[in-house]
Amino acid sequence: MSAMGEKAEGIDFFSYWKETRTRLDQELNCQIPVLFSALGSQQIETIQQIIKNGKRIRGCLVFLMNQTQEGKLEDALPRAVAIECIQAASLIHDDYLDEDVIRRKRPATWTVEGPRRAVLLGDIMFATAIQSMAELSKDDGATVARAIATVANGAYQELFWQTKTRERRLHKLLEKNLYDHIIYLKTGALFGAACQLGAIAAGALREIPTLAYAFGARTGEAYQIADDLEDFIAWWTQPQKNLKTLSSLLPALHYFCHKTGLTLPRHTFSSQKALQDWSQRIGHKFIYYMEQEINLRLKQAESYIEFFPNNPYTQILSKAPAKITAMMHYSATTSSALSQA
Repeated sequence: MSAMGEKAEGIDFFSYWKETRTRLDQELNCQIPVLFSALGSQQIETIQQIIKNGKRIRGCLVFLMNQTQEGKLEDALPRAVAIECIQAASLIHDDYLDEDVIRRKRPATWTVEGPRRAVLLGDIMFATAIQSMAELSKDDGATVARAIATVANGAYQELFWQTKTRERRLHKLLEKNLYDHIIYLKTGALFGAACQLGAIAAGALREIPTLAYAFGARTGEAYQIADDLEDFIAWWTQPQKNLKTLSSLLPALHYFCHKTGLTLPRHTFSSQKALQDWSQRIGHKFIYYMEQEINLRLKQAESYIEFFPNNPYTQILSKAPAKITAMMHYSATTSSALSQA
């Protein structure tokens, strides 16, 4: 029986996700030329390449949340397409800002199209997603517009502190909750919007979309912490080969030190060697605390759907946060790193 059909008994999240991903890939191939019909064929081909080979986690959550509320797949489809376009557009901007030259084993868009064309293409994708959702309903339009604004704010906030590297200013910039705020803006908000769109598509009562958003936001935050944990382990085990990850990890380092009582060395931000020496001493403990924070977010996510309809799709959804976070493969990486340390 299809995981996305009328029955889902015995289906786990990974099976559901794989089938959904295939369905979404097919739909994106069909809908991209329609959504971006005002562009030329070359630009449409570029967007199709940008969209290609995504994990489709957010789009999958649109479908799954919709089905927990007994919604129709055809109503979830355009919303899942929109959320995937938003995710792809955000990656165009991220790659340019971070100067990453590879995305999904292909040259990053800005390296092929040039920075200006790439950024403008990302803007077109954002605007088109807003337009397509606004044409569905006021709530859909507001959800994606708010998500795009939030993600953009997260990118700005992250870039802001990265460019302010003087020791005397960092104590003001790196507030104790900065990391908590950034992971919500960068990742949690779009996961939340995906889940909220799924509930809206099903015509769920107003409190359900709100709970769906909170579920998605905590799931996205756990996913981002797992991503940062993987980066920390890579830097911790081979600091000289992973210097680029250092600046992006500073908010996480500060956040977990504040939560756990660990202390960063006095000249952390002016001396790379001081930070490397410090990380070698506390690496095991730091990994433990990051894993604890991931588990906390996972439990919080599950609590928001406690009173959702008791059906097979809700059962799949309840396991989704842990399964999605596991996609970062940080658990296996952690075990390997600890054994080598």
